[in-house]
Amino acid sequence: MAGKTSDNLDELAEINVTPLVDVMLVLLIIFIITAPMLVQGLNVNLPKQDAPSIAAESDKPLVLTLNTDRIIYLDDEPIHLELLGDRLGAALAGQPRPVYVKADENLPYGFVIKVLAILDKVGVEQVGMVTLPEDR
Repeated sequence: MAGKTSDNLDELAEINVTPLVDVMLVLLIIFIITAPMLVQGLNVNLPKQDAPSIAAESDKPLVLTLNTDRIIYLDDEPIHLELLGDRLGAALAGQPRPVYVKADENLPYGFVIKVLAILDKVGVEQVGMVTLPEDR
């Protein structure tokens, strides 16, 4: 009888890790699938420039994103170039707010100047060009 009792204890002392591994693999797959969805914003290849950062202000700035396909986004909403002035005028509502421009570095210079000219016509006084820090 003593021998049978020790055999039962040996079987109980072993931990079955198969369910643990299954759960961990399922969690790993879930994290791999959902991690890219957590990234917010639009993918723009920003130019690199060594410049000081702009101090945070009380007014929330408007963000204009210009991608390589010459599509303009005003706070993640696509806008045609001809309608940009009207939309900016409505968004500003006569109050001075800074506008940050995130332009892809591969865009033609003339297109960016057209957008900056529209900002000037609407009366935007503070324009910030968003860049990435330069690698040293």
